[in-house]
Amino acid sequence: MEIKKINDELFYIADTTNIPLIKTPEGFIIFDAPINKDKAKKVKKIIEENEIKPKFLILSHHHADHTGGASYLKEYFNLTVLTSESEKLFIENPMIEPIYLAQGANPPKEFLTKWVKSKPVKVDEVVQPGEQEIGGRRIEFLDLSGHSIGMIGVKVDDVIFSADCFFSDEILKKYIVPYFHDKDKFIEKLNYIKAFEFLYILPSHGALYSRNEANSILEENIKVVNNVEKQILTIIETPKNVEEILTSLNLPLTDFVVSYLIKSSAQSILFSLLNKGDIKTYTKNCITYFAN
Repeated sequence: MEIKKINDELFYIADTTNIPLIKTPEGFIIFDAPINKDKAKKVKKIIEENEIKPKFLILSHHHADHTGGASYLKEYFNLTVLTSESEKLFIENPMIEPIYLAQGANPPKEFLTKWVKSKPVKVDEVVQPGEQEIGGRRIEFLDLSGHSIGMIGVKVDDVIFSADCFFSDEILKKYIVPYFHDKDKFIEKLNYIKAFEFLYILPSHGALYSRNEANSILEENIKVVNNVEKQILTIIETPKNVEEILTSLNLPLTDFVVSYLIKSSAQSILFSLLNKGDIKTYTKNCITYFAN
């Protein structure tokens, strides 16, 4: 975990979840938080060592690896917390995440760990897409919903902090199917980002990309999702249920939580196709099958 400089007013703490720092006339904005209190203490130490005075905390979305340490940072630095309207509900009520991942059932203990269930954080202000003044500085809030129900990013001058709008090559190769709540919006927001003019873009997980480098990785994310959809359409030429579809995709994943996240992504693709009328479904003996 180390602080890196983008320019004289924009920095980020490089880690498994990057933590951007944005200078304003009234103090720094912290963008997202690490996964838990222990990591948040390390972020606090770096902030204090660099004589940074934070005043605001923008949370891009509710996932635990972006909010788990937020309550500690908010309390320690007395931060004003901002997020979108849709994400506010989940951030303030983190038990919702394991419940919906368990499809409404009482969640298993694996869904109550730091990897899924965050700590509750009181949100002070709700932001809307578009330009807004935060701490005396103009910040453009970007609607990046898709990976999560109401995820936001920010554009500051010529730099975009894109949260989980896209993933690095390493993550795409590791998980094969990236996680997203809404497949269509995920693709839409990748194209949305591609249309922007910027010098640099920083995802939450991965390195800082130049404009040219970003074009390549954004296209790769689109290609991966479209390829998975094509594979699924081929698989369901003969009716299959979700588990059979996942087996046919031959994903080298053995982690309990990750398997449910990837299952959710597969279902997002299936429901997108179903809503468009591209496939059909039927239920037999309480098992739902999909077919094209």
